[in-house]
Amino acid sequence: MLNLSEQTLEASVARTPPARSIGTLLGSALREPGRALSYGLALTKGYWYRAILPILGHRFRAGARFRVFGRLSVRGPGEVVFGDNVATWHRVNAWTYSADAKLVVGDNVMMSGTRFACAREIRVGRYSILADASIYDTDFHSTRADRRSSSAPVRAAPVDIGDNVWVAAGAILLPGTTIGENSVVGAGSVCMRGFPANKVILGNPAKVAMPIPSIGGSALVNATDVIDGAIAVEMIGATRT
Repeated sequence: MLNLSEQTLEASVARTPPARSIGTLLGSALREPGRALSYGLALTKGYWYRAILPILGHRFRAGARFRVFGRLSVRGPGEVVFGDNVATWHRVNAWTYSADAKLVVGDNVMMSGTRFACAREIRVGRYSILADASIYDTDFHSTRADRRSSSAPVRAAPVDIGDNVWVAAGAILLPGTTIGENSVVGAGSVCMRGFPANKVILGNPAKVAMPIPSIGGSALVNATDVIDGAIAVEMIGATRT
């Protein structure tokens, strides 16, 4: 049994089906007209956002096959760049707070209700899946007691999410967070530091709980796999009830 930690990203996605021919796509559309209509509308909305946002003065661009199944909100003076084959569901907020801010989302990323607040730099690796998580590279307010003072420093640090990362619902990634490739950030986790590749990350504050399951192995996680903490065991138990 192979462990994902011993493989490259290319190997982990090697089983992705190849691009289908026009005839195959037409056949699928005839068999599932509702799904085809939804896809077509999302693709049309993607084209519309790519056209209208720059006209409205936003520094936004997206690659080929950009699809919007819900809503996309882009605000602020910074740059927002989406790669090829990016898809969004529900309302995704891509908000920037300085002219130097840069939010970059790689190819083949799926986002559902994700909220970005970018004052400096946020990068999302290709093939990642982001649920309705909050991803901030700034605290907005100083943690010092004199936070109402204009001279109080406000922390801002880049956030870097590696390739093929899954960030689950309710997770919060704070300034300075880095997530290694293939890792999973569990629901409701609060991240504020660097985390390695190929790990399951759980809790508040977030900790490395266990390695991700091996390719071909069971999706169930055993308590014996846990690296750190009773919190992780508790959360595993909750998923089985």
